[in-house]
Amino acid sequence: MRHTEDSTHATSSALPGAGPVRWTLVPPHGSAPERAPWRPSPEQEEIAGLPAGCGPRLVLGGPGTGRTRVLVELAARRIGGGLDPDRLLVLTPSRLSAARLRDDLTAAVSATMSSPPVRAWQSYAFDLLRRAQNQGLLPGVVHGPKLLSGPEQDVLIGELMAGHAAGFGAPVVWPPDLREALATRGFRQEVRELFDRMSEYDLAPDDLRRLARRLERPDWAAAATMQAEYQAVRRLRMPESYDPAALVTEAARVLEEQPEFLRAEQERLDLVLVDDLHEATPSIHRLLAVLCRGRDTVLTACTDTVVQGFRGARPDLLRTLEDRLAEPARPLRRHPLGTSRRMPGAVAEVWQRVAERIPAVAGARHPRALRPAENTPGAADTGHVATAPVDVAVDVPEDGAGDRAAPGEVTTVVLSSPLHEARWIAHQVLERHLVHGVPLADMAVVVRNGRYLEGLERQLSALGVPVSTSAAETPVRDEPAVRPLLGALRIVTEAAAAAADREEDAHFGALTVQAAVDLLSSRIGNASPMDVRRLRQRLRAEELAAGGLRTSDDLLVEALVAPGALDAAGVRSVPARRIARMLAAGTRALREEGATAETVLWSLWEAAGVAESWRRRALEGGPAGERADRDLDAVVGLFESAERYVDHLPGAGPAQFLDYIDNQELPMDTLAARAPTDETVEIMTPATAAGRQWPVVFVAGVQEGVWPNTRLRGQLLGADLLTDALDLGVDQAARVTPVTRMREVRHDELRSFSAAVSRSCGTLVVTAASGEDEQPSEFLDLVDPPGSRPGDGARAVVDAPRPMTLRALVAELRQWVQLHEEDPVRSEAAARLLHRIASSPRPVPGAHPDTWWGAAALSSTAPVFDDGVPVPVSPSRIETIHRSPLDWFVAASRAEAATDLSRSLGSLVHAIAEELPEASGSELVAELERRWPTLGLPDTWESAVQLERARQMLRKFAQYVLDARSKHGRRLASVEGAFSVLVQGRARDALLRGRVDRLELDEQGRYVVVDLKTGRNQPAGAKIAEHPQLAAYQVALTAGAGTAMVAGQDETVLELPGGTVTELSGGALLVQLGTRAKSPSVQQQDPLDPDATWARDLITRAAELVAGERFTARHDQAEGAFNGHGCKLPQICPLCAEGRQVSEP
Repeated sequence: MRHTEDSTHATSSALPGAGPVRWTLVPPHGSAPERAPWRPSPEQEEIAGLPAGCGPRLVLGGPGTGRTRVLVELAARRIGGGLDPDRLLVLTPSRLSAARLRDDLTAAVSATMSSPPVRAWQSYAFDLLRRAQNQGLLPGVVHGPKLLSGPEQDVLIGELMAGHAAGFGAPVVWPPDLREALATRGFRQEVRELFDRMSEYDLAPDDLRRLARRLERPDWAAAATMQAEYQAVRRLRMPESYDPAALVTEAARVLEEQPEFLRAEQERLDLVLVDDLHEATPSIHRLLAVLCRGRDTVLTACTDTVVQGFRGARPDLLRTLEDRLAEPARPLRRHPLGTSRRMPGAVAEVWQRVAERIPAVAGARHPRALRPAENTPGAADTGHVATAPVDVAVDVPEDGAGDRAAPGEVTTVVLSSPLHEARWIAHQVLERHLVHGVPLADMAVVVRNGRYLEGLERQLSALGVPVSTSAAETPVRDEPAVRPLLGALRIVTEAAAAAADREEDAHFGALTVQAAVDLLSSRIGNASPMDVRRLRQRLRAEELAAGGLRTSDDLLVEALVAPGALDAAGVRSVPARRIARMLAAGTRALREEGATAETVLWSLWEAAGVAESWRRRALEGGPAGERADRDLDAVVGLFESAERYVDHLPGAGPAQFLDYIDNQELPMDTLAARAPTDETVEIMTPATAAGRQWPVVFVAGVQEGVWPNTRLRGQLLGADLLTDALDLGVDQAARVTPVTRMREVRHDELRSFSAAVSRSCGTLVVTAASGEDEQPSEFLDLVDPPGSRPGDGARAVVDAPRPMTLRALVAELRQWVQLHEEDPVRSEAAARLLHRIASSPRPVPGAHPDTWWGAAALSSTAPVFDDGVPVPVSPSRIETIHRSPLDWFVAASRAEAATDLSRSLGSLVHAIAEELPEASGSELVAELERRWPTLGLPDTWESAVQLERARQMLRKFAQYVLDARSKHGRRLASVEGAFSVLVQGRARDALLRGRVDRLELDEQGRYVVVDLKTGRNQPAGAKIAEHPQLAAYQVALTAGAGTAMVAGQDETVLELPGGTVTELSGGALLVQLGTRAKSPSVQQQDPLDPDATWARDLITRAAELVAGERFTARHDQAEGAFNGHGCKLPQICPLCAEGRQVSEP
């Protein structure tokens, strides 16, 4: 819908608790295209002038031959001749096609119609059932009928299967070879397809069981049992609902079983028009046979452009149309149309080559060699196919007003990957629009399936192309604007459930830190990663200032759920306050009596307060406006889903709605109006493109495995076999081979491809990817036959040009600016252009040199530590400083990667060893198991392996403690003691600060430092004698750190020389707990020689290396750089190619 102020109010007021409804008519977006004058051919004139009493007629013709237009003209002439519109019925395959045909008919007639007589097939069947129910002809149906959507049907099947897995419901015995697949989405789709075929043919469960015995299909017997349960549950839960396949079947049955109702309906209708009969299912043919036999009925069809095959369309049934509709006095007459009023010569030739590969249907043949109409673009053009990417043959007028593409151009392009394919299409779209003036709405991209569509949509949007898709392409739960609303609903719902169990206030256990970050960075929160980081830092700073020790994770969660937490911390974060407001409003709404998913969602939406800003942005247009339009449409779709759910299940709560929407893996068609697409390029599948045309059409993804996709569908449960058994008989169906079925699938793929290429009324561009994983499909040869290509006929893989965006332009200009010596003229020209861009009122990011990486001055040239101030040095970091000062600086700046599992595990082991320093192995393991959940690990086999590893480390620690006491005579003096020692140096003094895991006293009264190691690797034994960390500990001991730690004098700064005889070092130990050895490995450094100075020099040299403003990066293995294992910081290391500045060669 167009999101004007009035329409927004109208939408919101239609929701619960929103007050009276206020509707306001607003003008349509943009100017409506003028209705082109109709110049009918003789055969079209014959059809448009059919008189009353003409009987059944079948209009056959290829795409663009005017089948739909002639129906509109026939209806307009009949209404103009006095036919009451209420006595006319026009049927089309889908709601979208019905809307378009309704608009065309309204524009064609001058008479006033209270309700245009155009319906989708399911809509007409629904109306029949509604009127039948009003007359009491539907036993057991008390209220008006409702349509059970495809996604809702999928959810119901999933619930039944989950119940069976838990031991509930009917005993459904599936064959053993299927049991592993029962919980998958694919199996649900197979079940749904089988159920749909049963509904199409009005097949009862008992009938399926009989077929199962004859064809030896035990899975059909299980499906029959489940289908009976499915119908029973549906009637019990939603007695007035009908699934899409059963809806038309039920309407046909009512007409067959109620002759008076049928007679009244036939007397009500003087003329029935049916468009695109090739998309009809068996139940549609059954309905038409009952309603229209021998009566004035005009139908159109083209069996080469079927796009609803995945929904059961059967173009082959047109061969039986005469038997269904004709009577001796009124035979079925056929009217072929062979003049193309859409496709220019080259496009028509491509379509003809594709169509000729499709088997013709007896009784429904139509001309495939189409004649271009005189007023068709490119009618005189015999057509040609360009095998290289060509620009549109359009001259740009001097006044700047662009023209459209030259008609009749067909281009095939092969790119090296789908990513380059998207870049090429984006370049072509923007070039045609910006350079040649082709409106965005005059271009469309057609792809084979929804998965390819989603990827292409993301890529084109990222490349600056305004795109739009149909609402029926994306499940509502996956819409970016819907996810935060559903996430907030889940959090408040689970919190309320937990509170009810404990009989206390809501506990927001469902709000994990990841959920909090997701809400903050969602479409509604709109916080950037930097915003979230700043929020964390502010909360953490306030916590530390207040003397607290909670992590930023805990604080972030509390800030969103605890009343007043943000005010107490003085935080003004708009995203955080918005999310906190939503959660509070949702909690209040959930406590209201009669709360439903609809009412709670509405409270969340109102509290978000983004409706007005999104509406304003949508009206402003541009890419941001298009996104806002789509976001508003998605929210409307969510409320429509919630409304449907509450209507179907009045007693169900928000928690059940969440399960329902989470299980809804299929897109939900919505009746909510969509945002206009006048300023976007539409991306769609052939089903959505059916019945439409564009001057420029891109058909993308034409590679093997994508288009065609010849994978056999519905074979697991044999839906096709069931159809064959009902159509051909059991014996004939059993003889149908997989090769035959694959051929049928290929023909179905050809029909969808035929529909795609025939959407162009001017320029057709077909693209494919060719790389290690992709190869162009055979369909590309139909567009561009090998014999028509120059040379050896091989297709060249084309390079994708840079995106036609300002950012990409800036990047290219910056490259030229830096090549002054190679091309000074171009370099200077690029510099002038960059200056213009950077000086514009809306400068492009990256254009000004002040923002270039490598060109800006250093943020600071001051040393890290002021002169004369001792440099803090940690014993555990001395080795890192000498190996690579840059590594130390990154770690000291807390810029390292997030703590991994190994470090978290080591921290837990150290904490337990600190609190229970003398405990037994069993006591340590018990404490580990008590604390294990605090790591927040998932319950997986990997977590179990890590838990067992931690158990082994603690058992080794207990063994070490026992051995130290019994074998070496050492006793514990202190744990986790801290010290500070001033070590004077020649160039710079060092303040040696550290903390030791264990401090022990040996039999001579000397202190021994014990460092626990939980890593998997240990240093070589030969290096222990000069191990920097252990040596630094011993230097601290000689200064008296042992006595200070025992006395708890952590803040006292000691100096060298110092100490007494009792404070002499007894050595230092590394106790390896994390290695694969069964026992703890103890690596001991003997007491230092009192006359040796190497350890002190190591400390003071480390202070010198990190005291200044520059930090050296080292890779030289001779200096101990990483032991030859590579760089730890390649992204910023100047010695690595990845870490070089962009300004460096």
